[in-house]
Amino acid sequence: MEEQSSSSGAAPTPAPKSKALWIVVAVIVVVVVVLAAAVLGGLFTPAAKPALRIGTLLSITGALSQYGPGDTQGAYLAVHQINAAGGVLGQPIQLYTEDDQTDQTAAAAATTKLITQNHVNAIVGAQFSGGTIASIGIAKAAGVPMVSPSATSPALSNLTLTGGYFFRTAPSDALQGVVAANYLFNNLSYRYINLIGRDDSYGRGLVGVINTKFTALGGTVNTTVIINPKATQFSTDLATLFQKNPQAVYFAGFPGEGLIVMSNWKAGLSTNSGWDRPWVFSEGLDSQAFMDQLRDPSVGVDVTKIKGTSPVSPFGTIHDTFVTQYKAATTTTATPVLYTDYTYDAVYLIALAAQKAGSVDGNAIKANLPVIAKGSGTVIKPGQWSLALSTLNQSGGAVNWEGAAGSEDFDANGDVRGPYEVWGVNSSFGIYRIAFIPESSIQPAPPVTMSSQSFGAATPSTFSEKVQAAIVSRRF
Repeated sequence: MEEQSSSSGAAPTPAPKSKALWIVVAVIVVVVVVLAAAVLGGLFTPAAKPALRIGTLLSITGALSQYGPGDTQGAYLAVHQINAAGGVLGQPIQLYTEDDQTDQTAAAAATTKLITQNHVNAIVGAQFSGGTIASIGIAKAAGVPMVSPSATSPALSNLTLTGGYFFRTAPSDALQGVVAANYLFNNLSYRYINLIGRDDSYGRGLVGVINTKFTALGGTVNTTVIINPKATQFSTDLATLFQKNPQAVYFAGFPGEGLIVMSNWKAGLSTNSGWDRPWVFSEGLDSQAFMDQLRDPSVGVDVTKIKGTSPVSPFGTIHDTFVTQYKAATTTTATPVLYTDYTYDAVYLIALAAQKAGSVDGNAIKANLPVIAKGSGTVIKPGQWSLALSTLNQSGGAVNWEGAAGSEDFDANGDVRGPYEVWGVNSSFGIYRIAFIPESSIQPAPPVTMSSQSFGAATPSTFSEKVQAAIVSRRF
């Protein structure tokens, strides 16, 4: 076949080598400049993790307002310490505070606000059991875990209700009820008591446990009076309470209604000699401010005759360190109010769970709360956020939180155990510790029926020995 010739003239002449080299250099320079600008502009820098948003839902006002402001200070202290030491996932915690008003409707509304407006990842609260029950469904639907420092009703040990989104750093009243019943029966040798409780899951739950345990020990509860905490007069309730002549009365309530109850009781003593019986209070009334209100001449109650039961932080240097940190941060010499340490621990636990998960997602926090609470790794104590970061930033690093309020080792229901105390009021009108009951001595009560008529069937108690009533200084 004949070879074909080119259809046009001579082939193109290649560019000089020096010119081609300069073109390549120019392209490289442009690429380098673009890449440098991109790096400086953050194009290739990993996006920063979002900030952890925590909401507090505590009683700034209402029947528990003697606790809420001080407990909120505990939350602020934890946030301040964590942020000063590097924050969570490289970002400072953002704290949003709401008032549950010790009111169920207000608590639910505040929960909705924290979730829909403030977009919180976790909530510390509510302050009281009724507010927590009113709010947990809202939080569960949004995937936001709640860690309450003080909602103690046994009704909250229920995964059907909580969906696993509820945790608490204070122990359930399934424990306090056992402590109270045993102390009344074994130490104070009462055989006939009556009970009075506020009409909510806290009051009903606690008096229900006491009824069950006291009866199981061989005692008799003749009357249980459930009161409307919003009432303004309780004289009729008191007449019913003392009608069957108890040796003592246990009161599960809050200072809001407690002040009216005790004012009515004191006013009625002159005409009702049968009302002159000892009172034993629940931890909801364990407030120095409340004792000062009762002994004020306008009320005139002899508070030195009052005893009570409360969950309490264990003795030890960990709690002492927390108290020192609290006083330094708040520039006060006053001791923290009840549950301030439990609130502090709740914030720290949420922060640790988020850092462990590498995410501020509520479901990730929920999954990791039990992991960091009772892990076998490095022990983290109050104020040790730098140690927590250095441990968790290691591949597979594990921590074990030992908090201001003790070892918050969550069980499957989000519950913890803990010690209790029996408290009284001394001659200087200050609250002090009469007896310390270690958690190892307390067997929780089984679930009880929360109705106005039935408080559960009697079951044998495994905590029947007398508590040693050695008087010791109270350590908060």
